Amino acid sequence: MSQIPALISDLAVILISAGLVTLLFKKLKQPVVLGYIVAGILAGPSIEQIPTVTDVESIRIWADIGVIFLLFALGLDFSFKKLMVGGTAVIGAITVVIGMMTAGYITGLSLGWGHMNSLFLGGMLSMSSTTIIFKAFDDMGLRNQRFAGVVFGILVVE
Repeated sequence: MSQIPALISDLAVILISAGLVTLLFKKLKQPVVLGYIVAGILAGPSIEQIPTVTDVESIRIWADIGVIFLLFALGLDFSFKKLMVGGTAVIGAITVVIGMMTAGYITGLSLGWGHMNSLFLGGMLSMSSTTIIFKAFDDMGLRNQRFAGVVFGILVVE
């Protein structure tokens, strides 16, 4: 009998840690997305006291597959009618990007960083994760609210 491939056993470790931490975070009434981050830390190779992922390359493979599923689920729920929030999304996105770029740039300069590093910090701060916000809205039951369409519109424009 052949052994289970490392990719499949790593998937089992990831799913078990995600399932247990999700149950714990739901019981504690905490955001499940935060639980997923904790589960990733627990399943990662940095903690040696519990069974973790054996092949570091499989982390990248499962992360890519997970992003594909998240974006697919996001695409199933989106419609262009929902995203057509007009000028509100464009004005909101421009305001958020300019504000976060400015805040990051000023913070970087105040830390003594160079102009390029400060600009890079501003760029990182201005990016947002549409799938994380989508999942958080879904967990809180806010996905069908009117403002959620505006928020998703802003995120897509960003």
